[in-house]
Amino acid sequence: MVICRTSALAPLARRLEAVGRMAFSNYIMHTVICTTLFYGHGFGLFGKVERVWQFEIVLVIWAFQLIVSPVWLRYFLFGPLEWLWRSLTYWQREPFRRDSALAQLVPNRTLVL
Repeated sequence: MVICRTSALAPLARRLEAVGRMAFSNYIMHTVICTTLFYGHGFGLFGKVERVWQFEIVLVIWAFQLIVSPVWLRYFLFGPLEWLWRSLTYWQREPFRRDSALAQLVPNRTLVL
């Protein structure tokens, strides 16, 4: 917990938080990327990539998710699959974009700080 509260690691902690908030979408994205790389419907690299390069692939995917997730959440309230899951759970279309959520919370789009 001390490491998590260290101000020097705050930017990384915010990125990890965003990845966590989009965990379902990121998990499925990771799965789709890896099955495309390794199985027959994609590049068919199963058994052909050495362990070191497999680790590199995972690091690249994680770096991508650490960059994209905070950007996505700047414009949207949830990841796409998290939104779908919530909408199906509550049997109503949940707000998706940040500006549409504000419009529902604050009438006439006037934001009072």
